[in-house]
Amino acid sequence: MIDRSTNTPPLKETLKELAAEADRYYLKSSSIVETLHYRGRTFYSKFRRIDSSPNATLLSQHLNKEITLALPLLQEGKGDKLIIEYLGDEPERFLQTLIRLFAHLGFQQYRIFQGKYKDRRIVILPLPKQTLNELHDLGSRLSDMLETRLSKSWRILPDRRLPEDYNIYTLPYGYIN
Repeated sequence: MIDRSTNTPPLKETLKELAAEADRYYLKSSSIVETLHYRGRTFYSKFRRIDSSPNATLLSQHLNKEITLALPLLQEGKGDKLIIEYLGDEPERFLQTLIRLFAHLGFQQYRIFQGKYKDRRIVILPLPKQTLNELHDLGSRLSDMLETRLSKSWRILPDRRLPEDYNIYTLPYGYIN
């Protein structure tokens, strides 16, 4: 279960932990930076890839909403976390349903964060290192289970239908208590 006590580390420390695991980061631009053709589809990216770990200054700027940082979910086709981004209008209902589902499935370690906007939620589920296909399959099963109770208002990453540079997640802006 998530730690809802006062022992929760400060958000900046949590972001440093997440950033330390990454060998690169993505910086959001106001315009399209790259056009990518992948499996017959064209993707337009506003995130510029930077091949180094983000530093404390960048993390502070992100928390102050001066810039938007994202981190990769995959390294060499493998990843160790699943990201669930809720985009709908009922974040509390979604979280209650998701927490019950996690308890039913035996997931005890996860973190729930505030996104950039009031109703946006980001759930990070750490997992043992797995291939993209294994992570995608687990995400699809979770999504199918959620869809029996809620209308689809979320996305789960990583997704094998996206190129590796699109399997990124925006860093959160706050904890959900």
